[in-house]
Amino acid sequence: MGLSMGVVNRLLLGSLLITVIVAFTTQNAMQTVWAAIGLTSLTGFVWIISSKEQTFDYLGLNSGGLLNAFFFIISVVAFSEFCFSLWDSPFVGTYILSIATVGTFWWTIDMLQPSTV
Repeated sequence: MGLSMGVVNRLLLGSLLITVIVAFTTQNAMQTVWAAIGLTSLTGFVWIISSKEQTFDYLGLNSGGLLNAFFFIISVVAFSEFCFSLWDSPFVGTYILSIATVGTFWWTIDMLQPSTV
């Protein structure tokens, strides 16, 4: 069994407090943003790992699901490289756009598939 929601809320509250402390001590917006991103990502990662079985079942990360995830990543990289070759676009923005575009198509195709009951 994974972490309870109360524990996760306390971890997120701790992340918020540390982010506020970083904001007041550094007076730098980018350092504050990176601190918030890092701490909340760490909290999410800990929560996912604590309930690994449920997470893997929900995401379908079995042998077929890993193959599906691998091809999703390949599709994102291929689409990003295609965008790089067409336009002189920024690296991070292109990958975010690629994840959103490929993810939308991937999700739409998944929703159109008949369910196997």
